[in-house]
Amino acid sequence: MKTGKWLVVLLAVGTVVSVCAEMYRVNVRRVDQDLYKTSEGFFIQTKYCYEYTYGDDAVLRYERYSYDNKLIFDSGTTCEVAKVFR
Repeated sequence: MKTGKWLVVLLAVGTVVSVCAEMYRVNVRRVDQDLYKTSEGFFIQTKYCYEYTYGDDAVLRYERYSYDNKLIFDSGTTCEVAKVFR
């Protein structure tokens, strides 16, 4: 019975953690292959992203240490984010 309770607690905590990703509205331009720069001076490194943008709005869904980070462009294209740095 104790194992069942712990499993429920772990599942609840995992659910809370997975929905805590932050969403940021950013204006980005492509600097190089898989590298975008925001108007605030941050760089977003993507994986296999072929969106050519020169100052377009996008949404950055980012949580540190997550493998599910995404850059979502207004065109509807979604790219996987490897890291964000300054």
